[in-house]
Amino acid sequence: MTAPVVCHADEAAVLRARVVSHDQVADATWRIRLDCPSIAARAVSGQFAMLRLPDRCDPLLARPFAVYDVFSDGIEPRYADFIYLVHGRFTRALADVRPGDEILAWGPLGNGFTAPTTEHLVLVAGGIGQTALLTLARERLGLARYGLPSREPPRAGRVTLCWGARSAGMFACTDDFRKAGCDVHLATLDGSTGTKGTVVDLLDQRFAAGIDRTATHIACCGPEPMMEAVAGWAAARGVRCEVSLETPMACGIGICFTCVARIRDDEGNWDYRRTCVEGPVFDASRVVW
Repeated sequence: MTAPVVCHADEAAVLRARVVSHDQVADATWRIRLDCPSIAARAVSGQFAMLRLPDRCDPLLARPFAVYDVFSDGIEPRYADFIYLVHGRFTRALADVRPGDEILAWGPLGNGFTAPTTEHLVLVAGGIGQTALLTLARERLGLARYGLPSREPPRAGRVTLCWGARSAGMFACTDDFRKAGCDVHLATLDGSTGTKGTVVDLLDQRFAAGIDRTATHIACCGPEPMMEAVAGWAAARGVRCEVSLETPMACGIGICFTCVARIRDDEGNWDYRRTCVEGPVFDASRVVW
């Protein structure tokens, strides 16, 4: 049976968040920290916030950003980090924002990753997809608790990150995953670091000897063709897999229906589901690619 959907948009906070820090962390990739206690306190792994430049009409619409991690002011959660790739009008404008400026934000939104009991959690990222996965790793390794009230999912015995990008310069903050205790493996299309090829090639390499389907769970985020390939790889081996879809969004709260994805129900029929409300995380076997 599918789990009931909780609409987090009903409780999303809307605020003008002060920029605490804003630094380039890889090729065309930036990390921004916002002072947003109401978002930081409630966000769980896989959720996102909508960010918009205030008092501007161009670009007009907000954009969704996965919550990369949250930090405390020493007493309670207060700051949220977001990592983004400069690609398009909004992110080019966002890259010009400086500490002390304000950004309009609302969230946390969406339904995040589930927390099934598993011995081996495999995180699969493509491009900038790692942004949705760090909190999941830290949570499942017992290093942090997220949400209000905070979640306490079962510990995973080990966590592996398999991450693919075009070139070595695209990898941002890999040490965050290593410090969390993840076994990190990289792949690049140009062969500049790690395995030469796609992240699926990396999965083939890492699990050439086989994979324990009953003790493994995959959480995946990245470009849709890559997630489709990972979903197929997992299905062929009988491994459970969740994907965080990166469908373009306009409102983030389920009003505009621009972010729909085709999702199968328990009977195998499909219907459109709003990625911002019913997702962005879905069971990969239910997605009609």
